[in-house]
Amino acid sequence: MPPSTRPWGHGNAGWKGDINIANYHYESCPRCVANGKDSRGDNLAVYGNGHSHCFACGFHVYPKFFQRIEAKPDVAKSLLPFDFTREVPAKAWEWLLQYGLPYTYWKEYTGYSEALNRLVFTVGSPMAFSIGRFLGEPDRRTRKWYVWGDCHRHTEVVGEDQRSDRIVVVEDLVSLHKVGQINTTICLFGTAFHPCHYYYLRQANKPVVLWLDKDQELNVKKKALQLESIIDNPVSIISTDKDPKSLTFKEINENLSNVGGIG
Repeated sequence: MPPSTRPWGHGNAGWKGDINIANYHYESCPRCVANGKDSRGDNLAVYGNGHSHCFACGFHVYPKFFQRIEAKPDVAKSLLPFDFTREVPAKAWEWLLQYGLPYTYWKEYTGYSEALNRLVFTVGSPMAFSIGRFLGEPDRRTRKWYVWGDCHRHTEVVGEDQRSDRIVVVEDLVSLHKVGQINTTICLFGTAFHPCHYYYLRQANKPVVLWLDKDQELNVKKKALQLESIIDNPVSIISTDKDPKSLTFKEINENLSNVGGIG
């Protein structure tokens, strides 16, 4: 059986205005408090531009100068490609299974878009979004990964049943599921942290291991220092020539065992 997954985030609200998330602090959420929750008094993120949001119950306050945009059903962004099917071709399985997790693990998460030539993964339960890996040679017009929905309003967690004493952060979905077999892991679906990630890591209240791809080596120390200041827990760094998904389970274990600080 695959390790447990758990969604963190909120719904697809929209608004016009400049959302500055760099300056914010946490306060108690009035709705959570009224329901006898938020014992730590930090569920509500209050941002410098006047809006606030509780990632636990969804309570939200918009700044007075913002114009709320209500999503229309006929223009809402689909969470799946238009020709999504659960029939996945052999070439897609060949690409995915090279990373060491079996067909029986992946089958409930995967589908395919023939028109777009993408292996599609559904994320979240209920589904928060889906993400497709292009199976041809990417170029300037074709991105390697494409998202249907919003991957920055949800934190996907794999391996919470590992009872880990730390949280690993990786960039991509396959690395998430592979490292999650060994240690509780979350995925950024990119290289940037968003409020839902900060909220999860603050609530988890554990040290963090930042394991980004090799091309982020010059920026990772700055990201780690910034993350430490936000979550108030130590952040360590792992840097490897290969992405985590390309390593064996033994190599992943060895890297986690040898992890140091920011340095």
